[in-house]
Amino acid sequence: MKERSDGYFQISLMNVFRQAARERDASKDDTTVTADGGRMLSTRSVERREGASQATLRDHLARDLSGLLSTINLESALDLDGLDHVRASVLNYGMQDLTRLTTEDIRTLRLSRDLRDSLLAHEPRLIADSLVVKLRKGGGDRNQRVCFDIQAEMSARPVDVPLEFEAEIDTGAGKVALTNLVVRG
Repeated sequence: MKERSDGYFQISLMNVFRQAARERDASKDDTTVTADGGRMLSTRSVERREGASQATLRDHLARDLSGLLSTINLESALDLDGLDHVRASVLNYGMQDLTRLTTEDIRTLRLSRDLRDSLLAHEPRLIADSLVVKLRKGGGDRNQRVCFDIQAEMSARPVDVPLEFEAEIDTGAGKVALTNLVVRG
């Protein structure tokens, strides 16, 4: 995988705002004037202008994916037939209610499709053609857990970042755990 010569990647604008909110410095003047009249930029400004490391991008994506996979979507509570725009919008953000899954849903790979559809609909950094969601064979049916191996490329500049991670779904509790998010290659 090629990187820019400085080893940094473009950071999502949303994460620049998150960092500013977390540090409560969004309205602060983040420049300091040096003795010779030059400007010294804050860490936030440098990251916004120059980019972020793969580890930083991976951490941002992991946080966003955890939020997505831990949220129950609107379609779990309301019938959205004929409401295609609502189904594809942020109003339907999240996954289906996992506590209502049947063994048939898992066996017919419906859950794999639903997981992939949720990722594509609400995580624009994942490149659709690269996203592969595979049900891991030999999962713990006795423990009501279903595991998926997921591979995708995260859109980034200067190059896309190949990723893989695991999603473990506890169908009894309706919870999803995202683990082992690593950069491939």
